[in-house]
Amino acid sequence: MAPSAARRGGRLKPAPVLAALLLTALVFMAQGPAGPPASAQTAPAVTDGGVQNNFPQGMAFSVSARSDAPIEKVRLRYKILPDGTAAIGQPEFTSGVSVTASFELEGNNPPKIYLPPGTIIEYHWEVTDAAGRTAQTETKSFFYDDIRFDWNAVSISDITPGGVTIYYYSGSEDDARAMLSVAAQTFTAMSQLLGAQIGFPVKVWTYDSVEDMRPALARRSETFEQNVITAGTRVASDTVLVLGNVSFDTLRHELTHVVTAVAGESAFGTLPAWLDEGTAVYGQEDPGGFRSAVERAINRGSVLSVRSISSYPGEPEKVDLFYGEAWSLVKYLNDTYGQEQFAQLFAAIKKGKRIDAALQSVYGFGQDGLEDRWRAANGLPQRETPEPTQPQATQTPAVSGGGSGRPAAGDSGGTSTATIIALAAAVLALAGVVGFAGLIIARRFR
Repeated sequence: MAPSAARRGGRLKPAPVLAALLLTALVFMAQGPAGPPASAQTAPAVTDGGVQNNFPQGMAFSVSARSDAPIEKVRLRYKILPDGTAAIGQPEFTSGVSVTASFELEGNNPPKIYLPPGTIIEYHWEVTDAAGRTAQTETKSFFYDDIRFDWNAVSISDITPGGVTIYYYSGSEDDARAMLSVAAQTFTAMSQLLGAQIGFPVKVWTYDSVEDMRPALARRSETFEQNVITAGTRVASDTVLVLGNVSFDTLRHELTHVVTAVAGESAFGTLPAWLDEGTAVYGQEDPGGFRSAVERAINRGSVLSVRSISSYPGEPEKVDLFYGEAWSLVKYLNDTYGQEQFAQLFAAIKKGKRIDAALQSVYGFGQDGLEDRWRAANGLPQRETPEPTQPQATQTPAVSGGGSGRPAAGDSGGTSTATIIALAAAVLALAGVVGFAGLIIARRFR
C-alpha cells in the first residue's frame, strides 16, 4: 500500500483545515462559556412611585428602579399643559443596582416658576444603567389642584371645544351655574369681536376671600401683598382666579383676557398693555369707576399719552386712569372703524408686527395718530410734541460712550461710523507695509 501524502518521515501532519478547527476550539475553551448577547440582557425595571401634592409649594415625584448593572441616570421628563412647556428634572440619588429617588417641582417661585391651581403635568420617568440600557414608565397626568379646600365643580361643554369648568368650595351650585352663563356670554361676544376661538378647556377657580386666594396667586413682594387687593386675574392661558363675592364683571374681564391672548399673543407678538386691558374692560358690562376716572382726566386735560400706557403704570394713583383711558381708546377704535378692523389689529400683532406697525397696516396711523384722533373726538387740544433739541457744536466728532453716557443720534451704542472708517483705513495702510500678515489683521477688523 502506497504511503499517504500526509505521512512523511514516519509522522502524520494535520491538514490545514483540521488545524484551524483545533485552534478555534482551544480559544473557546480558554474564554470559558459565553454569556447571552447584550440585546438579550434584561432592561432595567422602573416603577413610578406617584406624585405628592404640596400646594402651593409644589409637588414631589418619586420613582424606584432595579437592574443587574448599577443605575447611573434617573430623569423625570415632564410637560406643563396646555402650553406644552417641556423640561427635565434630575433628582439626586446614589448609584446602585437598586435605587429610589424623588424630584420636587416648585409651584410658586416667580420669576423662575409659577404653577396655578388646575395645572396639568404630563410626565414619565427614564432610567439608564451602566450597560447603557434604558427603560421608562408610561406617561401619566397629574392634576395640581388647591388641596386646602374641598372643591365642587360644574361644567358646560358647548362654550369652547374643551368646555368651561367653575370650581367652588363656598356658595351654592346656583351661583356657580350663574357664573357659567356669564362665561358663555363673554366667550361668545369676545370671540366674535376678536375673530378668535378658544380651543382648550378653561378653568375658573372661585375663592371666598382675599386671604384664601392670595396663596394661589403668584408670590409678590410683602409691600404689594399689603397694598393691593386682587379681585380676579388670568394666571395661565387656560386658568382664571376670581373672588366669588364680587360682581360678574370681574369674571367677564378675566375671561376676556383668555380671548385676547389667543387672538393677539404668540411667540412673535405681544399686546401692549393699553390694548389688552382696554379690551378686557370693554368686555365688561359696565366700565364703572374706570369710566369716571378717564372722564375726570378729560375734563381737566390731564390724560396720559398713549405711548406711556403701552406698559402698566408704576404709580398707584394712575391705575384707574390707565384702565379708563385704555377702555376709551378701544371703544373709540370699535365705534369709529368697526369690529372687523379691530380683529385685524390683533391678528397683525399675533403675526409679529409691533403696535405702531400693526395700527399703521390696519388703520393708516400709529399710536401718535391714534392719540391725536382720540383727543379730537373727546374735545381735547392736540397733544404737545416737544421740539427736537439741536446738538451742541463740538470740536471733536461725537462718539458713543462719552460725556452723557448715551449713544449719539442715529448710533446704536457701538463705535461710530467715522471711527470705523478711520480704523479700516489704518489697517489697510498697515497691510500694505507688512504684506500678508497685515491682510489677516484687516480681515479681523471687518
